[in-house]
Formats: sequence, structure tokens, C-alpha cells
Amino acid sequence: MIKRKAGQPVLAEVISILLLYIALIIMILIFAGRLLSDISAEASLERLKFLGFSLVLPLFLIASIVINIIRLVKQKRNKTPGASFKAKLLVFFTFLSLLSAVPQGILSLSFINTAMNSWLSSGTGEALENGLEFALDYNKHVSSELKSFSKSRIYENILTEMMDSPDRMWTTIQSIHPMISTLEIYGSEGDLIVKKGDESLSSLGVSMSLSEGVVSRYTQKDRTALKIQRDFTNNGRKYSAVISTALPENFDAKASNITRIIQLYSRFEFFYNKLFVVLILVFVYFSLPILLLSILTSFLLSDEIIKPIVHLEEAINRVIEGDFSYRILTKQKDDLANLVNSFNKMVSELDQSRQNLVQNEKVSAWQEIAQRMAHEIKNPLTPIKLSAQRILKKFHDSPESLEKILPASTDAIINEVENLTKLIEQFRDFAKMPVPNPSKIDLREYLDQIIPLYLSSFSGVDIDISGVNDVSLMADPDLLKSVFSNLLSNAIESLKDGKGKIVIQADEIVKGNSRYCRIQIQDNGTGMKPEIRKKIFNPYFTTKKGGTGLGLPIIERIISEHNGRIWLESEEGTGTTFFMDLPSGNKDKEYV
Repeated sequence: MIKRKAGQPVLAEVISILLLYIALIIMILIFAGRLLSDISAEASLERLKFLGFSLVLPLFLIASIVINIIRLVKQKRNKTPGASFKAKLLVFFTFLSLLSAVPQGILSLSFINTAMNSWLSSGTGEALENGLEFALDYNKHVSSELKSFSKSRIYENILTEMMDSPDRMWTTIQSIHPMISTLEIYGSEGDLIVKKGDESLSSLGVSMSLSEGVVSRYTQKDRTALKIQRDFTNNGRKYSAVISTALPENFDAKASNITRIIQLYSRFEFFYNKLFVVLILVFVYFSLPILLLSILTSFLLSDEIIKPIVHLEEAINRVIEGDFSYRILTKQKDDLANLVNSFNKMVSELDQSRQNLVQNEKVSAWQEIAQRMAHEIKNPLTPIKLSAQRILKKFHDSPESLEKILPASTDAIINEVENLTKLIEQFRDFAKMPVPNPSKIDLREYLDQIIPLYLSSFSGVDIDISGVNDVSLMADPDLLKSVFSNLLSNAIESLKDGKGKIVIQADEIVKGNSRYCRIQIQDNGTGMKPEIRKKIFNPYFTTKKGGTGLGLPIIERIISEHNGRIWLESEEGTGTTFFMDLPSGNKDKEYV
């Protein structure tokens, strides 16, 4: 019993698809990160090497899809079961993938374009420039105010009295110029004499390193201060006064950050078109492999969907060819599995019904044969009985006249016994058909051996075998000889006045998984009436005088034993054509 499994999950292929999907995501993250890390021309040229490497996976997916498409086209050309349905499923899956991918792509690209236009708008750049300009103006303003106050007459007068009352003078400075954070007075040796204001700014500079009248900038950690020094004399001694203004905390860091952002913004603005192309590339590199992977997955899914259907189609073809032992195995529990189980149950019931029908047909056929056999045996027994009774009567009534009727009566008995013997022998041949021993036969060579025997015996008959070329079949040579002998004899007997033409043709027939040889034997004889054609293969049906009616049934039996079939077409007054399908001897021959 031949069995097939349907719907088995291909775990290895599913795992491969998942691994490809994970690898694709990793490649996308790496690709996007490296491509967007720097958009300068030099960096982009450097990324081209990585771009070439990143195309390996999409190219691999494309190659896999092309290979599967080529395989599908070949399957459709070869009319492989399920190929057309698989193609429709693939078109459907691809359409669904595009149906989701195209709007997503349009929306994503539109979003990217809108975001970039909003980000790189003129207002954003102007705001950044204004922020930097504000920081520079503030620094300039503080420096200018500090220098102006340092040169003022008020500051000079304050310094004159500073050494006498430093606290009061510092209060005066604070009231006049609140921006000043500290006041430091150093002696001629650099020693600190007076320190007023923010203690943390005292370490940001020493008076000995300053130049008089020049605003200097000092930074430590997150503190920045502007300082200016002015020398003065008090009571004959030289001093240096340093006033400081503290800038806002992290002023330099924030200004540097603004400068860096402006530079980056300017670079983005300069490479705007290039950046947009890069983002499109990232999106395409993300979406295209996903689309390709979905198409590749659709091949796998379509195979899994149609596999039970293909197995069902194969099983149906096998059942059509007469193999009722074919079964489909499935481990799944779904609707298709129910269909498979229903099919197996149906085939089992058909097989049982077929066996019952065959058995009933055999019984019925043998009953009919027995009735016909009894009738055929009764026909010769009647004249035998009459002849015997006649001899017996003459023997009792007038023995002297027995010599006159004895030869005729005994001849009648002998003839009828011979007919009865012939009938029994043909019945024996019909009932006990020898088992065929098939071998490969070149039909043209085979016919070349037997046709001359008929041509020499029937000079008015033309037998044409030109239509038999390069055809071989699997058959028992002796049984096949009986078939051709009977059919050719019948064809010759149907010819008018024993003259006419008989044409023999043979062709190699390929139909699905079947390959067989079809032989035609056509004559231009008298043909048959429709009512005769219907009974021509019935045992003991004959239109010939002295015929047994077992010739064509024996031929039909021989053809059937070879797993073939025989039928005829006939038209009264035109001729008869017998058709025979027998197993081909070219099982290994390829047909394109």
C-alpha cells in the first residue's frame, strides 16, 4: 500500500526565515547607525564600503525569490499538480504585502520630508544664530561695562578712599555697578590686601598676570569671570585693584554647545538633499528586504497550504487509474486534515464497493457463460441424439437397411463431436487464460514478422504499417500474436470479395503520469450495425456461421490482463477500427 504524508510542518525552513528576519533587523540597525552618524562627504564615501556589504542580504533574498519563481514556471509548464493554485496564492500574498508596504512607504517618506523641512526651516536656523549672537553681545556688553567703569572718575575716587574704609567703598561700588561681583586689592608684591564679594572668584586669576586696562577672561570648572586691573597710588604706595564680573553659570559651555549645534545645523542644511537621499536609502533598505522576506515566506506558506491539496489530486489520479490502495497520512488536526480523512474513508468504501461489484460481475458473468455454454453444448447434442436414435430404429426395424444410413449418421455424430470438442477447447482457453509474461517489444519489428504470412495468403489484401515507427510496448509475444491474428482475420473476412486495405497505426500517448501505446487496426470492409457493436465482446455472441463467439472476448481478456483496454468504432458500409491501449515500453523516455 502506497501512503503519502500531507501537511507536515517544515520546521527547518521556518527557523531559517526567522533567523533571516533577525539578521535583517540587526543589519538595518547597523546600517542606519553608521550611515546617519556622519553625513559629511568624506564620511559618506567611507560608508560606501559598508553599503556594499549590507546589500548581500537583499541580493540573497532576491536570488532566492528568482529561483523559486523559475521553479514555479517550470512546474506550470510541466502541469505539476497544484502549480496554478500556488501561483495564485503567491500573487495574492504579494498583493497583500504591497498593499501594506506602498501606503506605509508613502507615509514614511512624506513624514521624513515634513520633519526635515520643519527641522531645517529658516526659523530654526535664525533662532540658533540669534541665541549665539545674544551670548556674544552679552559677553561684549559685560566686558564694555567693566572697562568703562574701570576707567571712570568715580572708580578712581573710590580707590583713593578704599584703603581707609574698604567696606564702605565696596558698598558704594555695589550700589553704582551691581554687575561687579568682586573687588581685590593687591600690594606691589602681589599680596592680597582687600577681598570683597564672591569668594569663589578669587582663585580665577592673580593680579600679577593681568595687564592694566585689559579685560581678561578666566574659567574654572563651571564658573567664568571677566576681570580688569587698574593700578593706583595711595599714600605713596602702589596698589593694583581688580574688579570681576561673573558670567552666568555654565555660560561658556552653553555658548560652545550653541556654536556646535549651529555648525551641525549648517552642515545638515548644506547636505540637505544628500541627507534626504540617505534617509530614503535607509527606509528602502529596511522595507525592501522585509517585502522580499514576506514574498519568500509566501512561497513557504503556499507550499504548506497546497501540499494536502496536491496530495489529494495525486491520490484522485491514482484512484482514477485504478489504484484503490492509495492513502494519505496527516498528523494535523484542521479542516484539510478532515478532508484528507474523508477522502481516505471514501476510497476505502469505493474499494470495498468495487470488490463487491467485481465479485457480483464475476458471478453474473459466469452464470451467463454457463447458460450460453449449456445452450451451445445442447446444439450439437441434438443431432447426435437424433442420429443415434435413427441408427437404433433401423437396427430394430430393418437391419438389412442399416448399411444405407450408417455412414451418414456416423458422419453427423463425428462432426458434431468435433464441434463440441472445439467449443470446449475454446472455453478452456477463455476460462483458464495463461498468466502474461510481458517483455519489451518493438512493434514495427514484430509486425514485420507476422504481416508477410497474411500477405502471402490473401493476395487481394493490402496491409499498411507505415504509421508504426519507434513505438515499443510491454506485452507477452505469444498472447499478442493471438490478438493480432484474430483481429486481422476478422478484418480480412469483413472485406468485400476478399479485397481491400487494412491500416495499422501506433502512437506513444503521454497523459499525466501515464504513458501507453495506442494501436489502431482499421479496415474498409462492410462495417457493423449499432446493435452488433454493443454485443461484439459478449461471450458466445457471433455473426459467423460456425463461429464460437469467444474470439473477441478472449482478446479483450488478454488486453485486460496486460492492464490495457480495447474498443472499436464502426460504421456500416465504411469499415471498422479497433483501438488497443497497452503499456508502453518507453517508461524511461523523456518527453518535452
